[in-house]
Amino acid sequence: MRFRALDIAHEPDDIAPGDLLAALAEPATLALADAMPDGLIALDGTGVVVLANRAAESIHGLKRDDLVGSTMAELAETSALDCSELADVFHNNRRDDLYATTTDGRAILIAVRPVRDRRRDTVFTQIVMRDLDVIDHQRNAGAPKPQLERFRFRAGRLDDGLLHPGLALSAELESVIATGERALSRRARILLTGESGTGKTEIAKHLHGLVCGDNRPFVHVNCGSIPESLFESEMFGYERGSFTGALQGGKKGLIENAGGGTLFLDEVGEIPLMSQAKLLKFLEDGTVQRIGAAAAKRADVRVIAATNRDLDLMVREGRFRRDLYFRLNVIALDVPPLRGRQDLIRALIDLFVGRANARRKPAMELDDACLERLLEHDYPGNIRELANIVEHLSVVAETRAGEADLPPSVGDVAAPVFARALPGAAPRGFPHISLKDEVRAYESELIGEAIRLLGSKRKAADALGVDIGTVVRKTRAGGRR
Repeated sequence: MRFRALDIAHEPDDIAPGDLLAALAEPATLALADAMPDGLIALDGTGVVVLANRAAESIHGLKRDDLVGSTMAELAETSALDCSELADVFHNNRRDDLYATTTDGRAILIAVRPVRDRRRDTVFTQIVMRDLDVIDHQRNAGAPKPQLERFRFRAGRLDDGLLHPGLALSAELESVIATGERALSRRARILLTGESGTGKTEIAKHLHGLVCGDNRPFVHVNCGSIPESLFESEMFGYERGSFTGALQGGKKGLIENAGGGTLFLDEVGEIPLMSQAKLLKFLEDGTVQRIGAAAAKRADVRVIAATNRDLDLMVREGRFRRDLYFRLNVIALDVPPLRGRQDLIRALIDLFVGRANARRKPAMELDDACLERLLEHDYPGNIRELANIVEHLSVVAETRAGEADLPPSVGDVAAPVFARALPGAAPRGFPHISLKDEVRAYESELIGEAIRLLGSKRKAADALGVDIGTVVRKTRAGGRR
């Protein structure tokens, strides 16, 4: 019986159930299991744990005596490891590979392997758990320096190309990334602000890669796309049978899915007011409670939020909760717009044209007039707009793209206010124009243009040298006219 446990893999059908339990409890079997760097547990056909090694104790946060003899259902309740999917795989008696996290944020890769006899009956189920944090630590400790370069994301994985390794970063953007990396490594929450299309999502992914690595989850939540009625179930998950239409095995929420990694709350200003309160408890104490669950679970998650809206103004107008704003706005980082940065515009044009040419034959080039128009354009849609313009050229142009191939929006210049106020007016018509109305029109347009360029009413007020109340009042007055 001393090495009977080794016989299981070869002739499991020759071993009676009682012999199986005795073999797994043999000192030689336990010594072999404890020597493994990965966690190992074995369950009999009824779901009772009959073997657990020392690494499994660490992963589950339970002593061996508490693990052995417990059922799969009890394990799911007491373990530090999220066993919800593991329980489903075991009960369906199937072979599978899973990814789960512990309450302290460790990432665990789980291999479930039923061991069957010659009659294809399952004798026992072997579950191997590999701690990815340990592997990351060992890999990074022994990795040569060139593999630890600052920009780890491959070009093909970038959304906009802003952080392509071949592009030189401005001092402003370098500062944003350095501050963001320092904040995320210290688990401070980050709020990325800036106009739409400036690369906030790309920066969030990059910061996650710098701090957490590629093996940790990055969960991108588009807050504006979740209906208010589904917000709680999507973010926090639910237990089985919690409501009509719930999945049989329940569902993990997006926050739990980000365990050990980064939760990216994109377009956070779009969260409905009634749903905003539901995020507060998680942001306060780091716990989530599924719908229908009796207790909350710890969720070790780093948080980055992003918006192109003026949350400060929304708070004062009662459209965004003040307490939520201050919990998200620990480190505020403003991502600069593309306009006026001709060196970056030119580099991005080359990058996007190169990507477009990789997907088409013959290759496309831009003539001088077309390039000049692109360099002079204001790009209200920022990097995303530039990428779309190059994609447009790639479709409509043959081999050489010219001005005529550009979309109509490129190069349009708004007529001056007074030129529109006095279209072809003769001198005798001038006295019929109200100076007060023209001043109002000029103010309204100037303020509107400042808000468009700077992205918020507060920034427009600062740039124009007036208080925010003046800007708000005059924009409302302009809207009433």
